[in-house]
Amino acid sequence: MVKYLIKISILASCVLMNLSFFSCSSPGDDDVAPVVTEGLFINEVYASGEDWVELYNSLEISKDISGYFIYDNAASKYKIPNGTTIPAKGFLVLLCNDLATGLNTNFRLTSAGETVFLENASGTLIDRVEFPELNAGQVYGRFPDGSANLAVSGTTTQGTTNGTTQAPAIATVTRSPIVPGLNQAVTVTTTLISNSGIASVKLYHRFNGGAYTSVNMTLTGTAYTAVIPGVATTGLVEYYVEVAGTNGKTTFEPATAPNKAKDYLLNTDALPQLVINEFMAFNTSCCPDKDSGTDEFDDWIEIYNKGSVDVNIGGMYLSDNKGNPFKHKIATDDPGATTIEPGKYLILWADGQSGQGPLHLEFALSNAGEDVGLYYIDGRKIDEYTFGAQSENTSWGRTTDGAATWKSFSSPTPGQSNQ
Repeated sequence: MVKYLIKISILASCVLMNLSFFSCSSPGDDDVAPVVTEGLFINEVYASGEDWVELYNSLEISKDISGYFIYDNAASKYKIPNGTTIPAKGFLVLLCNDLATGLNTNFRLTSAGETVFLENASGTLIDRVEFPELNAGQVYGRFPDGSANLAVSGTTTQGTTNGTTQAPAIATVTRSPIVPGLNQAVTVTTTLISNSGIASVKLYHRFNGGAYTSVNMTLTGTAYTAVIPGVATTGLVEYYVEVAGTNGKTTFEPATAPNKAKDYLLNTDALPQLVINEFMAFNTSCCPDKDSGTDEFDDWIEIYNKGSVDVNIGGMYLSDNKGNPFKHKIATDDPGATTIEPGKYLILWADGQSGQGPLHLEFALSNAGEDVGLYYIDGRKIDEYTFGAQSENTSWGRTTDGAATWKSFSSPTPGQSNQ
């Protein structure tokens, strides 16, 4: 009985404290509510590349925020430098880039969504914003500035007013087929975060740098669709989507359109005689990658040239998802590194560290099993393989170079014959 009375007493204390605008949780917990706003708000968040957070001062006087804290992890808060002020009804942008100096925070944001917290110099939580997944070019902000109405917007207003309503926000743009052939029509499908307040949705497309053609997209169910007609000759098809709101605001996908649009290549080249010959998806002590300056035991993929001519794989693609052949484009600026002579091998590191060089990929392999594929410059399949769960420090490869059957290798042979 005493134990239950203690629990009831604790719960009652929490209720009383909440009524007094305090919280029983520790600052930084996702469910904590701000104690007081101070007229200062996290007003807009961008998390798709050069991340930033915009603060808004709703007061009629300037606001000194020297010593305030902003963070996405309570264990590592960034302290805003002394002398930092925000003018009356003004804005301040903090760059989230890991530099940890001045108006550059010690953290980055994730486009998958997370929570950002703002505390005053006394450590009191004054605002928090939990933002959802954001596509490139999208922001999560308050409409109007400093209000309780938070929404995804398809355009950014960094350092200026958000206005009273957000721009339309595009959730997805897909095409089918993903790798078209000559004379094959392509259906483009667009979904929006909300279909309310939409004036028009248009698809623009062009071939080999010509003038763009505009097509009104049709709403069917919850998605908008339009068709790009088939083309009889090889070349580059570019396209983008434009969504106009009834509020006069317009959004593009990609956000860089029309200067830089989505595209697909129509190509009839003969495919090179390359195969995925061996790979390792569970490397902890075998076959070190030395490109970082120290031994890193990363996943790797070996490609074998079974043909009779040199093949430069620059501009081709590798992926761990055969439904998305365009996951990683191999760099084209170092043909000496990406050319495979007949009967030779090339090792690519699946380490998620493409900045280390042209032979490093933007993804790692899963030792639980998945796909591994090599695709031509237009996305056509050169070779792909689906594998199951992998053993530690054991590779999986063709029984002999280029053979149709596969087996495990307890003594892996990266860059060498499987025989």
